[in-house]
Amino acid sequence: MPKWKQLSAYCLLGGLLLAQPALSEKNNNTLNKTRAEAALMHKQGAKSQSTILKSKEATQQLLAEFQALNHELNQLKINQAHLLQVQAQQMRSINSLKKQLNEIETTEKAIIPHLLSMIDWLDNFIAEDIPFHKEERQQRISYLKSSMITPDINLPERYRRVLEAYQVESEYGYTIESYPYTIKVSGEQLHVNLLRAGRIGLYYQSNDEQRSGYWDHKKGVWQIAPEGVEDEIQKGMLIAQKQRPHSLLILPIVK
Repeated sequence: MPKWKQLSAYCLLGGLLLAQPALSEKNNNTLNKTRAEAALMHKQGAKSQSTILKSKEATQQLLAEFQALNHELNQLKINQAHLLQVQAQQMRSINSLKKQLNEIETTEKAIIPHLLSMIDWLDNFIAEDIPFHKEERQQRISYLKSSMITPDINLPERYRRVLEAYQVESEYGYTIESYPYTIKVSGEQLHVNLLRAGRIGLYYQSNDEQRSGYWDHKKGVWQIAPEGVEDEIQKGMLIAQKQRPHSLLILPIVK
């Protein structure tokens, strides 16, 4: 081999040997840099994973809150619908009550004259009836008349009182009773026991049982009973006092 070629080969080999340490240091730097970048990426990845987990938890929490709010909203809608139905029913009830009040006012205007007419009729009836419990029955009429003008007595109560008075008068027609009373016979005051047989007749017997008679409704006076009637009057009084069973009575009737 020529000397110049041999010298060139030595120079190349020497250069390679000189460059070897430089290449090794460069590779180390590159490797360290790569490792650092990998560690940074790993750290950033872990951080990103933590952020993702936190974001997932927050999302789940928000979803749960949304579902709860949505359920509450549905409940509110149901309650609102129910309240609207209640309100509608209340309005119907109010309108019905208003209508009833109007009808009551109209009815009251019609009933008041009717009740006054009933009281007047009953007053006239008692005045023309046989004279038993006269004071008590007249007081009942006065009570009814005062009830019609007393402000704190409502219409149903007024109506009830009038019907009650009619009921009492009706019961007089099919009952029998005996009670003490003072009458005037031929201008003389006489203490007697009266016998009322329905509304058919009114009879008396003196306390000493020596005098008996009956009310002459046509003449409006007390008459002395015919002979034989005393025993029938006495029998009637015993029946009225529940001291004798009911039986047929033969008594004078004057209409």
